[in-house]
Amino acid sequence: MDNHTRKLLGLTDKHLFFDEEWLIEKEYKGVQAQFIKGRLDDSPSHCEHCGSIRIIRNGSYTTRTQILKVKEKLTILELKRTRFLCYDCGQTFSAKTDLVDEHHQLTKELKQAILMELYENQSRKLIAKKYFVSDGTVTRILREATKHYQPRMNFLPTVLCMDEFKSMKSVSGSMSFICVDGTTNQLFTTLEDRRLYKLTQYFLRFPRKARLKVKYLVMDMNASYCQLLKTVFPNAEIVTDRFHIVQHINRSFNQLRVQIMNRFRTSHSENQKKYRRLKRYWKLLLKDSTTLEPLKRHYHRLFKRPISQTEIVDELLSYNEELRTAYHFCQLLRYYFVKRGTEGFQETLKTISSTLPQSFKKKFTIFHRYQSGISNAFKVSHSNGVTEGLYNKIKLIKRIAFGYRNFYNFRARIYLQQGLIFEN
Repeated sequence: MDNHTRKLLGLTDKHLFFDEEWLIEKEYKGVQAQFIKGRLDDSPSHCEHCGSIRIIRNGSYTTRTQILKVKEKLTILELKRTRFLCYDCGQTFSAKTDLVDEHHQLTKELKQAILMELYENQSRKLIAKKYFVSDGTVTRILREATKHYQPRMNFLPTVLCMDEFKSMKSVSGSMSFICVDGTTNQLFTTLEDRRLYKLTQYFLRFPRKARLKVKYLVMDMNASYCQLLKTVFPNAEIVTDRFHIVQHINRSFNQLRVQIMNRFRTSHSENQKKYRRLKRYWKLLLKDSTTLEPLKRHYHRLFKRPISQTEIVDELLSYNEELRTAYHFCQLLRYYFVKRGTEGFQETLKTISSTLPQSFKKKFTIFHRYQSGISNAFKVSHSNGVTEGLYNKIKLIKRIAFGYRNFYNFRARIYLQQGLIFEN
């Protein structure tokens, strides 16, 4: 084997020797494989067990090591290794090579290639099939890469974005916990259980000096994480995620629209028209009124005439006074939300019309409970947008893998794809 072929195959160890007929093709484990036959002959200066120089050659034995595939075929490096015997301690040892770790059957290059495949979004079984290894081998390579990952337990970012996600049925809690560094938008940690006492135990592992530097906790309005302020982050303030504020406004109004729409679900022809229109054009009622097109008219089948978006909304609101009142109330809330008007937002909540249904008004009492968090959301730019995006990626990892049974394998895959392992 010439030097160019050695470089091409990654067999540049100077202690490797090959004959002229070094390549053999035959069936191995049910597939057509290529065998590269060679000899590993080292000349150690001393015994690796006791350090004695009184060593002699003591025969040889054959090992098979899988290397990177060539021509999309399974490729095996079959080496005859020299064995050495120490006169002083009586121990034996064999010649070593940097191509493969001791007692391993995959070369370091092959493991690195599999690890890079794990970085992409594909199932472990697909990777295993591609590289002629088992699914368990791919899992072991993943664990081996992540076991050395040690998070910094003396540092906490000034902004922590918190959320929960559904990981798997085998975890102790119903939901798992995800936390993102709000300053760098990088994943900070993922925990198996989102329950308060588990989070408290985890964050109390950080020194008090690091916990005092946390300024903001960004979360949705359904979270109980605000209780962490008392025991864990005394200097932090709650920031309610702005997306969830708008989402709550839209959902509350949309539920009222559905209730009113169903009142027109009768046999009367005019009521049927109103029902179909309220059902068809619901998205226009949720749009910001300033973005509606007032002049451009298009033909709409349910109205049987050219009509603009503004005229459609006015027509729909004319069907019910409660719907009209709720619409203007929600539009005013959204106006102050866009303008970051904290006082106007809170005053609008206080002046909600008494004519609106009690079930609708009750939905907005949650804004009073999270008043400070909403005020902070208007002041600072931090949000859970990156966290929600990361959650979508986690769902994609889970779906492509057809689910996970082990949370720590799942978390290792997340850390790997987010670059935490390579960064470390």
